[in-house]
Amino acid sequence: MSEHSSGPGPSPSDARTALTDASRASERTRTAGRWWPQYLLLVGVLAFGLIVAIEALFPDGFARYVASGAWAVAMGLLAWWADSHDVQPHGAGRRLLVATVIWFGGYLFVLGPIVRWRADDSLGWWALAALVLAVPFPALAALERRRA
Repeated sequence: MSEHSSGPGPSPSDARTALTDASRASERTRTAGRWWPQYLLLVGVLAFGLIVAIEALFPDGFARYVASGAWAVAMGLLAWWADSHDVQPHGAGRRLLVATVIWFGGYLFVLGPIVRWRADDSLGWWALAALVLAVPFPALAALERRRA
């Protein structure tokens, strides 16, 4: 039987071409999604910065609200940038939500109250707490980098 048989269905060369095209498309998609780990690292930096800013640098007064507003604007711009990409990893939003819940929940219910109670507005303690709390974002970035 020759490569160009007149039987039903695609020929072997058509199948090879389709597999090659699918492989190229898969590689282009993976390459286009490589921005995601860097995005997660930036979210982690902003998460760290917010906690240090509002708890140690500007623990009360109007400056605290300005710092929170600046963080919200930065997060909005970062989200807009993320949304501008054509490719986003499957399930990425859900994984980001889990990391965010861990970060914010840890801040509100665990480390935040403990550090506030024991260290008040100590820059060193809040920087350490913010670093620990921001860990879900670089950890997720490392997992995403391994997936890509």
